[in-house]
Amino acid sequence: MAINPDDLQKRLCEQLCAAVRVERRPDGVLMLEADFEFPDGDRYPIYLSEAPGGVRLSDRGDTLMRISYDHDIDAFLAGSRGLLIERILGEERVGQDGGVFYLDAPTDRLSDALFRYGRALTRIYDLTLHSRSRAASTFYEDLADLLLQTMAEECIQRDHLLPELPNAEAYPVDYRLVGKHGGQVFLYGVPNRDKARLTTIILSRFHQLHLDFDSILVFSDQAAIPRLDLARLSDVGGDMVSSLESSEDLRRKIERRVA
Repeated sequence: MAINPDDLQKRLCEQLCAAVRVERRPDGVLMLEADFEFPDGDRYPIYLSEAPGGVRLSDRGDTLMRISYDHDIDAFLAGSRGLLIERILGEERVGQDGGVFYLDAPTDRLSDALFRYGRALTRIYDLTLHSRSRAASTFYEDLADLLLQTMAEECIQRDHLLPELPNAEAYPVDYRLVGKHGGQVFLYGVPNRDKARLTTIILSRFHQLHLDFDSILVFSDQAAIPRLDLARLSDVGGDMVSSLESSEDLRRKIERRVA
């Protein structure tokens, strides 16, 4: 069947128009609904307001608020990710003011502005997915390699279960190391918020049972752990190593505690 370009264009226009709506909330605020969604299925909240010569699209800080659920937002906006965000905003011609991403456009260019704005928010949010994927895929392998460079393999017990602990399989130790004077050192890798929370639960249980141990916590990126989660973990944990890049710090802390 031959494609009729006029009919195809008409159908595309109808479908695109049906997917984009402007609605007024009870408080009078205008919102633009389009087929841009976060991974949990929520649509991007795009607010409309007047701007010099046209209309302003704004997220009212919602994008960074969502990111803050899993990341320390100051750390997220700093370093290499911060530079990537600046590049994204520059390429899509999107502004930022106090955590709010916005784009001003004349009304006759609103469709182009919407696509650029949605693309910018998607690219920024995708930086969180990339960070999680990279940490999950390589962190534990890199940590194991670093430990083997630091001490003899026979001194490391990986995925250790404490025989004296009831339901021990629920409270595994990433690495059990023989400490000085016959003590024991539990080393945990912490690539993300979920592992930080799990490690907090495990170490809290050990303290409740009055186990005699020291602990070392090695982060993929300590600055990316939300403040409350990091605070709870620091209450029950021992030495902390901010990232695998701090290999000398890890080596020094192991040598200080391990026989």
